[in-house]
Amino acid sequence: MHVGGAVSYRTSQVNVEESPIGSVSSDGVTSMFPAALLEADIPDMGSELKGVIEFLYTAPRFMIQSEYFFDCLHRTSGQNSYRAHGGYIQGGILLKGREFEYDTMYAVPGRPVTPQAIELVARFNYTDMNDERSGILGGEEKDLSLGINFYLNRYLGIKINGSYVWVGNFCNSFYQKNFFLSQLRLQYVF
Repeated sequence: MHVGGAVSYRTSQVNVEESPIGSVSSDGVTSMFPAALLEADIPDMGSELKGVIEFLYTAPRFMIQSEYFFDCLHRTSGQNSYRAHGGYIQGGILLKGREFEYDTMYAVPGRPVTPQAIELVARFNYTDMNDERSGILGGEEKDLSLGINFYLNRYLGIKINGSYVWVGNFCNSFYQKNFFLSQLRLQYVF
């Protein structure tokens, strides 16, 4: 079991004539489309406070992981700060194989220890970059993904998944309605 969190604080830029303009964005379930799904421009960007809380539990045949994040960008003009937040929960069960590796450097679950393992996975994600108090609307989305991962050996994996995305208010204009996306990935770990 792993429970953790992190907080960071960044001061505003100094020695600049004009207040900086910043932006935050999210690609959603894929970065292969020509535009980010969610994006917010932050005028008069000042200091930033952000954090994350995370949970991970692994057992011989399954794992569950979740995170919640928040981001608060203060503004130099005295206007309300911009706040975004979101999170996800995901799980996996080994249909064939046992035991997940644990990556101590990044504190995330790794591949199954058993070669030729098969894993069934599911993930729900929610991201809200709309903050009406600040007048900045970067979009909101929810997505549900289901997939199957084939681990041929400790270095090579094939991952197939399908994701249904609910496009919320004020998403990038490229995304007009809810959509389904399927992906096939070949992963090689060096």
